[in-house]
Amino acid sequence: MAETSNIAKMAEKISEDIFRWFKWEHVPIKDLNFVCHKGKQHSSSSKDKKTHPVDTIFKYKDPYKGREIIFNTDLKSYKKSSITSSALRDAIWSLARTIDCAEGSDEWRTRYTFSSTNYEIRGLLFVYNHDGEYQNNFCDLFKPKVGKEGKLTGGINIGNIPLREGQQLHIIEPLLIQYMRTIISDMDKLHREGLFPERSYSFYYPDLLLHKLKGDTQQHPATIELISGPYMIIKHEEITKWCEQTKEPVIRYGKGYVIYYNQTGETYLEFIYLFDMLSNLQILRTKENKIRIRVAHRQPFSDIRSSFQTAVEIYTHSLGGDEFKAGVLKSIEFEIVEQTKDIFSTNDIGWDR
Repeated sequence: MAETSNIAKMAEKISEDIFRWFKWEHVPIKDLNFVCHKGKQHSSSSKDKKTHPVDTIFKYKDPYKGREIIFNTDLKSYKKSSITSSALRDAIWSLARTIDCAEGSDEWRTRYTFSSTNYEIRGLLFVYNHDGEYQNNFCDLFKPKVGKEGKLTGGINIGNIPLREGQQLHIIEPLLIQYMRTIISDMDKLHREGLFPERSYSFYYPDLLLHKLKGDTQQHPATIELISGPYMIIKHEEITKWCEQTKEPVIRYGKGYVIYYNQTGETYLEFIYLFDMLSNLQILRTKENKIRIRVAHRQPFSDIRSSFQTAVEIYTHSLGGDEFKAGVLKSIEFEIVEQTKDIFSTNDIGWDR
């Protein structure tokens, strides 16, 4: 029983550690149920549903909406063989009913919103693979298989999930967790080397035509959409470190952008698209800001550096003699990040420190 309990704690420990780096706030109220007010509508049997579970709550303020996004989070810690369509389907349905009930629950609102009136409730299913062996495409769990007589079996029909219009449910799956852990490990490594700030960084979002940024841009979090996307841009100011010899602060690295890239880089066209995006965001307009592209994909293309250099040459040629922007482009630092994979012993998790 103790080992089972410790396995369950793994997802809790990992999620809390991950999301603070991405500037999510953790609400320190865990493992409390709230009363279901929809009875048989939310029940899987003939009896009324009594309560819904809440493992934990994470939240952040959306940079564009300006409202709090509150994630009613279901934490799962599975070994590879337990990550199945059936298990995932049960977890999704349970979480969908939970957030449906949460929207109309005074008990939930009083406990988790802290009197906020501008918020949105979403579901978050956090699926951690504690043995570190899951390397499959998670989306395959949703696809039905061809059974006997050509009939489709298994899979998950997302059209049947009991979500109402406007409700959202997100899944952070094992490989996305590995990607996030890889970024965190790299940020920590750069910080130790004096090349990344400890806390004074923010995730970069542009002002859009119809949606302008809200709030303090220095505190913007990585939204769930940004984390799940092909890249994320982190903006930082000059990095100052204390010099033990001179007993004075010194500038170790200039201000700029770190771009974590989560694509294979198999063709130069990927980077042409990335350069276009950086140009549109006016990130290529000044040499004062250093630009670092760091590939954090778990299986980058074996010759990804050639893809990148080809893109630099082609894009530079397309600039029509703009030597300044060409110089900025050629000064971009390009690195492949070492992958991080956490595998915990159940004894380690249960040990109080």
